[in-house]
Amino acid sequence: MMRFDDDEPIVLPPGPKPIVPGRVKLEIRNNEKVPMDDNTQKVLLTFTGEENSRSPLDIVAVLDLSGSMQGQRLEELKRTMLFVMAKLSPVDRLSIVTYSSNAKRLCPLRLVTPTSKREIEVSINSLCAFGGTNTEAGLRMGLDILNHRKCNRGRVGAIMLMSDGMQTHSDARNVEVGDVTVHTFGFGDEQDPVVLKAIADHSQGGTYSDLSLGNLSLGFAQCLGGLLSVVAQDLTLVLHLPDEQTCNYRSQVWIPSTTRLGDLCIKECRKVLMEVHLPRGLTDILKVSYTYKFDGEIFESDPLTISVQRTVEVTAAQQQTLPDVRAEDIRLRIVRIMKVATVDADSRNLESARDKLIRGIKSPTGFSKEEVGGSSSKQKEDVGALWAQLNGELKYDLRAQLEELLELMESQYIYERKGRAFAYSLLSSHSAQKPAGRGYNMEKFATPQMYDFLLEAAGLDVKS
Repeated sequence: MMRFDDDEPIVLPPGPKPIVPGRVKLEIRNNEKVPMDDNTQKVLLTFTGEENSRSPLDIVAVLDLSGSMQGQRLEELKRTMLFVMAKLSPVDRLSIVTYSSNAKRLCPLRLVTPTSKREIEVSINSLCAFGGTNTEAGLRMGLDILNHRKCNRGRVGAIMLMSDGMQTHSDARNVEVGDVTVHTFGFGDEQDPVVLKAIADHSQGGTYSDLSLGNLSLGFAQCLGGLLSVVAQDLTLVLHLPDEQTCNYRSQVWIPSTTRLGDLCIKECRKVLMEVHLPRGLTDILKVSYTYKFDGEIFESDPLTISVQRTVEVTAAQQQTLPDVRAEDIRLRIVRIMKVATVDADSRNLESARDKLIRGIKSPTGFSKEEVGGSSSKQKEDVGALWAQLNGELKYDLRAQLEELLELMESQYIYERKGRAFAYSLLSSHSAQKPAGRGYNMEKFATPQMYDFLLEAAGLDVKS
């Protein structure tokens, strides 16, 4: 195996650079007054990236140049890569890997200066398409370039992998991606959404996007807008949960638990919704803290205890779930409906899949929590009541997503040609809480910079 450790050197300042607090804001939402007896409460944690200096980027573009890329697809790919280069600055580095039957590195990680831009542009404009589709070879080479960097302190590293076809050599799902972020993009009816989503899911915070021909630059633009605005790397939530067996007013035993939330961009939100069982009398229900990295250094927040007031008399209004907590809870429930419908469609049980989607859109009879993977309870959830609790863009977006998914499950042929890619991209977007794919979910999780890049890329496509 080749070892790519010839990345362009960077002059780093001597010594550690302390992290100034304030790159991440944490907002906690929960009911403040709860009943004295045993009960369950929902707690919503929202992390938001604050305006601040961003981390420099090392990006490896892994591009499918198999024979099916000839013609319009290749021209669109070239235009997209030129847009990517235009948005990178001299502190960022770019490497390009192409693959067909085999993989080839066009250039090592290079600082994007006026000189290197001109040289890389020549290489991009001379690209040709031929041969099979060895996605595994391209992915492995991209990973080798990032993993063997000599200069990586404080730098965001990511792979953007594009494919328009099914694998003809080996299987990229067998590749151990590790902690590298891999965003995958598929377009065309011959793409393999199963493989592309699996690659993204195996990575740290990656997404899979389903893009139609003519929208390749739009998907790359939103993804790039996020990568070029990272203010906190490897955000990790630390929960200190009370042990119910020994927890009461006088003694509390805390058990730490960690959840990795990935990199956070400027103005990007990452939400974590939890259900917490409260034994009788317990007032301190959670203790939370978080860590993240910037410029190679680790920042640790002070622990914060979330407390409630226990009272015998709790009004109906005080027991109601807060609107933003309820909205996130409903989003997750609707996404579970999408997921179980997709599982049915993948099993060629379209009748069951469509039934779930139709009930999710219209039916007041609801689902048991068991049906949507929420719990083992047989209790019915009134879907009509869920919709009634939502308003605004979220209600419109979720319903529109269900309706489009239903349309793409009209037949097994349509689902396998177009529906599966859309469904997988939709689920990837909701899971990562990042923009992915096309249609109504394209902008849901977009930050201002992602949206600006999207508009610029759309203007570029119109001019072309």
